[in-house]
Amino acid sequence: MDIRDENKHINIVPMTRRPALSALFLALTGALAAQDGAEPVVRADLGYASRYVFRGLTWAGASAQGGVEYEPNETIRAGLWANAPFRGGETGEVEASLSGQHKFTEQLTLEAMATAYYFPDAATGATRHSTELGLTASWQARGGFTPRISLYRDFRLRATTVQAALACSIALPKLGAYLEGNLYAGWTDGSNWRPDAPGPTRRDGYGYLGADAQVPYRISQHVTVVVGLHYAEAFGRSPLNGPTALQTGRNLWATLGLSLDF
Repeated sequence: MDIRDENKHINIVPMTRRPALSALFLALTGALAAQDGAEPVVRADLGYASRYVFRGLTWAGASAQGGVEYEPNETIRAGLWANAPFRGGETGEVEASLSGQHKFTEQLTLEAMATAYYFPDAATGATRHSTELGLTASWQARGGFTPRISLYRDFRLRATTVQAALACSIALPKLGAYLEGNLYAGWTDGSNWRPDAPGPTRRDGYGYLGADAQVPYRISQHVTVVVGLHYAEAFGRSPLNGPTALQTGRNLWATLGLSLDF
């Protein structure tokens, strides 16, 4: 479990601008809805992050984070997540998401996701909301390694993101837990990064990379404590034409969370 989880009100209208991707997403989630799965699961998360970083960019300093997820079966998931900065003047964020996955083989899984982003206290000219679709292909390799390739399209920002990641899980027998690691790198390019700002549209592209290390430790049947250490950096972003994130370089931060499942 990632405190932010890579990732509601879902705005479907912009999907018509990309009919091929939209049709694939709707067909996949429609097929998944008909599948039988395990018992429904509700999960609630509450955590602390020493800073909030998304795709290599810092969006807020120390923050409280929390969310709730509902899984009616093993293939469908709906969630609501929020980041609330402790420092005044920094922008909070609310995300609503819906995803579905299909396991084509024992190794290959495809997941489709729709996410709506809302920034309730965004400053004048900053982005107040956007909607994104994503597709992720995962391959369960031997030795606990899972390579992933993801494609995201934000329709309001007119931004496309490609991300590659490699996840792994290492047993910690003495603790009775696992160390969950993740390495990732991506590139994003957008032609309307600041849709709520006056003047011409802002076009920019930048790259990012990062690493996560987390240890989830189950302390009871329904309660898990998650401790994490994270690193990320971005390169090539224009301060004037890129996303309205904070001006930071390399980011190192810690997270501490509590997860309840029912």
